[in-house]
Amino acid sequence: MEINNTEYGSFIVSKNVMHGKAIGYTYRQESEIPELNGWTIYSVADDNQFVKDHKNFVILNADTINTVSPMMLEIFDAPYGTDLCWKYDEKGQFAGFYDMNQRKETFIDDILKKKSKK
Repeated sequence: MEINNTEYGSFIVSKNVMHGKAIGYTYRQESEIPELNGWTIYSVADDNQFVKDHKNFVILNADTINTVSPMMLEIFDAPYGTDLCWKYDEKGQFAGFYDMNQRKETFIDDILKKKSKK
C-alpha cells in the first residue's frame, strides 16, 4: 500500500510506541498546526510523569505509523474528539477499542460512522 504522507499529515507519538510498546490510548483533537492531523498516540507504559515531558514524544508521518501500527490508518478518519483505549487479550493481541466518551466497547465501523453523522 502506497501512503501519501501529505494527505495524512503527522502524528504525535510516544517514544515508547516507537520502541515497541503496544498502543494503549489514542485521541484526536483539532490542531492549530496545519501539518499535524490531530492524532496523539500513547503506549500502554506511559504514565503521567512520562506524558508531562514533551521530549518523550516524536512526530511521525503516515508511512512510519503504518509500519508501527497499520490500525491507526484504519481509524484515521475518525472525527475530532475521538478518545479511545486500546484493548488486548491475555496473549497481548489487539482485541478492540473502548470509547472513553461513550464509556463502552466500540468497533472501527462505529468509530468512523460518528464522522459521517456530523
